Amino acid sequence: MKLLHLAIALALAAPLPARETMIDNTGIVENPKPTWETQRQARTFSLLIPAPRGQITDRNGEPLAQNRVSYNLALTFPLPLEWPDAKILEFAKRQMAIASGLLNRDIRISDNAILTHYKNRGVLPLDMVVDLLPNELTAVQRSMPANQILRQTYARFYPNGPLAAHIVGYTGVKAPLSTRPIENNDLIFTESEGREGLEQIFDKELRGEPGLLQITFGADGQKVSERVARQPVPGYNVITTLDLGLQRTAESVLEKNSNRGAVVVMDPNNGEILAMASYPSFNPNDFVPVVPKAVFDRYTNDPADPLVPRAFRSAYPPGSTFKAFVGLAGSRVAQDRPARVVRLSHELHGRQPHIPQLEKS
Repeated sequence: MKLLHLAIALALAAPLPARETMIDNTGIVENPKPTWETQRQARTFSLLIPAPRGQITDRNGEPLAQNRVSYNLALTFPLPLEWPDAKILEFAKRQMAIASGLLNRDIRISDNAILTHYKNRGVLPLDMVVDLLPNELTAVQRSMPANQILRQTYARFYPNGPLAAHIVGYTGVKAPLSTRPIENNDLIFTESEGREGLEQIFDKELRGEPGLLQITFGADGQKVSERVARQPVPGYNVITTLDLGLQRTAESVLEKNSNRGAVVVMDPNNGEILAMASYPSFNPNDFVPVVPKAVFDRYTNDPADPLVPRAFRSAYPPGSTFKAFVGLAGSRVAQDRPARVVRLSHELHGRQPHIPQLEKS
């Protein structure tokens, strides 16, 4: 059974409203004069802003996968970039120590990573902590250290946790940010991609179109302006045939009555899948933005194999559920003799059961 059959419609998410703005140290200036056109030795980088992924919903619009705003804590190096290696490392380590004390967590970035970033991409912030926890975000907002900023990014969020996890799937970071010298069309933060389920099957449709950020630096190396030249366009929404209420009921029945199993509920009139449950399940939020090794090992070492979608990726003998079809076939073969009794033997000849043949009328 293919997951592709679950999706019955694609709806275009409304794009973000476009704004012609320039952001600098004085605030937001509407419809500014393009300063990079008036400065001879100015440099402008055009960088890509990843678009928010489209939502995945059930047939009634209930969200199965959506986005949330995530915050990274980053350090910024003073401009122009003219420091020797020793001063670069001293500054970065001091900022990490400040952030570590504020967040009460260990923060480590290798010397090589710090120096590479400074020399190749030092005009951009260097992330120290990604996806801050709510209490960490509150602590930073309460007392923001100098030379540190909060960077907003998108993160995937699955509001129902393990519910329909095997169908929806999960996302992961497509690729780490470049460490090479800045080039036009580099991403300003990491982009996610579908790794399993509908997230993977409809990855292209869900991804959307990136926006464009233009950052201009003057001849002295100081930032002159920062301008969103093109707003990102969200991806399409994927609307499934699932009914969230039926899906929740199916998974609840499995959890209460079995150690492993699967349930599929279909509409016999059109073949639409209303529920497709596999048990045990997993929480796709554990994989966002990156699954910790300890969590992944816990899932993969579980003898119940919670990552296996039993409803559509496992093979099971039909057993007694197929007797109705055998009986129907038999009645059609001997339809003029409905009262005929066929006695079946339970004897095994070798390893094959002995089953008498019905005679056609």
